[in-house]
Amino acid sequence: MIQDQPRQVLLFYKNDGEVLLKKQLAEFEKNDAGMKDRDIKVMSFKPSSENNDQFKKWKIKETDSFTFILIGRDGGEKYRSGNFVLHQDLFGKIDAMPMRRSEIGKH
Repeated sequence: MIQDQPRQVLLFYKNDGEVLLKKQLAEFEKNDAGMKDRDIKVMSFKPSSENNDQFKKWKIKETDSFTFILIGRDGGEKYRSGNFVLHQDLFGKIDAMPMRRSEIGKH
């Protein structure tokens, strides 16, 4: 069942993107309740042999120091950014999704 899958935020970063990564993770921590409410799982990936498949799968360019990708419950990419994303922007994008709207209706 698709709805059992959490939404995912994938953060890809290189050394020069580590500052953005830390800022992004801090933004999520400050808004933990909203993250939990929207069932968002955050994963970060640094270039390494174990992570090569993820970098290829999501077509992360070698020149990108930081990439933010939102994955919906259906496993599809919903949003991508090369910059820090405010929690309001992330929550707004998720809350506008049909599946999220039906979840809100059930509560």
